[in-house]
Amino acid sequence: MPTPNRIPIQITPEKPQPLQRHHTARYYAHRVRESLATRVSKTICIGFLSILLVLGIVAFILWLSLRPHRPRFHIHEFSVPGLDQATGFENAQITFNVTARNSNQHIGINYYSMEAMVYYRDQQVGSIHLKDPFYQEPKTTTVLDATLSGATLTVSSRRWEEFLNDRGKGKIGFRLDIKSVVRFKVSTWDFHRHTMHATCDVVVGPNGYILPTSKDKRCLLGLLALCLWLSLRPRNPTITVVELSLPPGDNRTSVTDDGNNNGTLYYNLEIDNQNKDSNIYFDDILVTFYNGQDRAAVDRISAFTLGKGKTQRMAARDLSVDGRVWKALRNAILNATAEVKVGVVTGLRYKTWGIKSKHQGVHLQGTGKIGKDGKLIGKKKKIKLKHASKKWRVKASHIHN
Repeated sequence: MPTPNRIPIQITPEKPQPLQRHHTARYYAHRVRESLATRVSKTICIGFLSILLVLGIVAFILWLSLRPHRPRFHIHEFSVPGLDQATGFENAQITFNVTARNSNQHIGINYYSMEAMVYYRDQQVGSIHLKDPFYQEPKTTTVLDATLSGATLTVSSRRWEEFLNDRGKGKIGFRLDIKSVVRFKVSTWDFHRHTMHATCDVVVGPNGYILPTSKDKRCLLGLLALCLWLSLRPRNPTITVVELSLPPGDNRTSVTDDGNNNGTLYYNLEIDNQNKDSNIYFDDILVTFYNGQDRAAVDRISAFTLGKGKTQRMAARDLSVDGRVWKALRNAILNATAEVKVGVVTGLRYKTWGIKSKHQGVHLQGTGKIGKDGKLIGKKKKIKLKHASKKWRVKASHIHN
């Protein structure tokens, strides 16, 4: 109500604002169509991926049910008659009986030409054509037996003496290898060919017949034998030259010496066997030192055995350096430009779990720089030897001979 002291205020009601459209009806229709297309494409993708998943599961189940298992080989008989006779090698024979089991329920195995080889100390002593191509039905066992004699058995009088020596120790170890190419077959569907290699380790007693510990033993096959070999394969020993010195003042020679006076070389050799399951039997070790292409000094270390996980440092050794080589070498030492090459040649065998490996040659080489004091220079002051080049091996073989 207006009063004399107040000014009347008139309130005007606000008019409702019209709804503003930021997009046209065509835009919203397009959005609806786009949403439908997205939903349809998503549905198609989900359906396609679901089909792929189902097919993958079905394929995996089929693979599990049809996955072929390789045949299982067991050795039952192995004999070397006549081991008690000194001249038994004249009529030597090796007889064995092995079974091959196809454990697959629905898969047959086609065997192609099958061969058998017998080894003694990793040396082949006989081989024979074991069986012509044949087909093995599922869940069946095939007997494989043969006798090696005459042309199929190569046993000399020397080899027979080795048999007799082992016989005196109570047992003789052999290895029977069976090799063939196989193809698995499901109904009318043939798989690819695979090379099969079975290894049967067998031990016979003094009477020449298989020991109970080897009888009915399963033979190693394919990847299993490879994995076992990799796990037991011994590592090469590490050989290092330490404390090498060539004292330039040991001899009263001058840089103008006529080469009639010899120098002196001191060194130690450190050998490390990192194998925890293998002993190493070393032959004589030939150590050669060079100045350029000239041979300065040669040393020979007698054969010895290095135990498992052991490191052996040889006693300090001093060698006489040839006077003609010493003159040039001493000049290089005094000028701090001397470089000595080292070559090591030997042979060794490993013994793992009572089994000796075959003999193998070792050729190593290394280079070290010599300071003015005649000693090795560098951080470690050692020469770690590595595998020698072919050229170095040829040179070392001439010296060794």
